Amino acid sequence: MINTKALTKISSGILVGLGLITLQQNTSPVLAASSPRVQLRQNSYVYSSKGNRKSKVSLKRGTYLKTYGKKSIKGKVYYNIGNGRYVKKINTVIPPKEDKGPVLFTVYLKYDAEFYTKPNGENSLYTLIGKQPVYETYTDDKGNTWYRIKYQNWVKAIDTQKPKPKQDDDDVSTSDNQDNSDDNTGVIVEEEKQNSIPSGTSLDRATIEETAKCFESLVNDWRAQQGVGSKVSYTTKHYDYDVARSIELAQHFDKYQQSDHHAGSKTGGEMICLVTYGSPQKMAESAFNKFVYRDANAGYAHRDHLKMPSLRTFGIGLGVTHFNGDYTNGVCFVVASNI
Repeated sequence: MINTKALTKISSGILVGLGLITLQQNTSPVLAASSPRVQLRQNSYVYSSKGNRKSKVSLKRGTYLKTYGKKSIKGKVYYNIGNGRYVKKINTVIPPKEDKGPVLFTVYLKYDAEFYTKPNGENSLYTLIGKQPVYETYTDDKGNTWYRIKYQNWVKAIDTQKPKPKQDDDDVSTSDNQDNSDDNTGVIVEEEKQNSIPSGTSLDRATIEETAKCFESLVNDWRAQQGVGSKVSYTTKHYDYDVARSIELAQHFDKYQQSDHHAGSKTGGEMICLVTYGSPQKMAESAFNKFVYRDANAGYAHRDHLKMPSLRTFGIGLGVTHFNGDYTNGVCFVVASNI
């Protein structure tokens, strides 16, 4: 994921769920080696600085977390994940750098795919979801085909599916780089059709930018009605990050049917909601209405954030999620502000 630098501090806490995130301002220097980006290898509870469990709800296996140093609590090592929250180091793993080498093809991992250290080997500590590059194939003595994917993980071919080929008789426009592992584009589909973009990917750039402009207009008109003199503007300065973040969230929704609680965000402020796939105007209107008029569950934090006079710029990411219950044709609408 592309790192970005937050330019403003929005508040001092995180609203759990599909809400507004703020990043901790770390005043003491921390060595980079002690503050890695980690992934949970099993469900993990969150603890206070004294080792007391802070909630009955655990963070899900596979969640990525930014850390702010380590601390020994009651003889056990914990990672500081910000805002007075800690997770046990033993429940995490540091993802290695991605494999280098030619990509044979790409596949989409099935929901219940299992990963191994080698074909027919031990279970891997890592969790991967969504679209993955394949670096090597292997057929064992039982005739099972295996794929080597990121972080030296092996997965059975039957636990994956390949991208659907372009259909000549469908009125859709697909990316020319469909099997490129770095390709974050999707397809443009007529509004009345079912969204056929693979889940865990993003919409195409033209659709994202048009949706963002519609959202910008709605927000600025509403801010003017609220007596806010300044306007906000959509920026593509961190477009790659916005897209990568929306894909990460969409994949998390696909696997866990819930938000990752902003664990992967690197922005000053992040807002998330799910909308039904449609025209840019309709997706922008749906997100705007949820953030401004249907925000009671978040204490109207999204609405208040959009009303802030200090808010100047925002980016947009639109990641596709097919497997989130009511949103079988859904889009994860991510607003990254003041980045």
